[in-house]
Amino acid sequence: MLAPDRHQTGHEFHVEADPDLDVLLRILGPFAVQGAVIADVRHVQTETAAWSVLEVIGLDPDRAELLRLRLSQVPSVRTVRLGASLALVGAAK
Repeated sequence: MLAPDRHQTGHEFHVEADPDLDVLLRILGPFAVQGAVIADVRHVQTETAAWSVLEVIGLDPDRAELLRLRLSQVPSVRTVRLGASLALVGAAK
């Protein structure tokens, strides 16, 4: 695992979206633009919704919030929650 900068923390993004075929690709796009390192992705999709949890390193808190806002503007995305990633925060010590 990549060691995060001491000024950067792990973040966990919880995304709920419409169950489109390419919804995971749409969700991943903004992370690349922001230069975030995705440490883990979990994605579940049913006929009614898609849920993704992404653990990310390489973002300071302001950039993480900016990414949350950008994700909320992605077509098909319904909601985005942002929190500290407990697994990654522990790894940063």
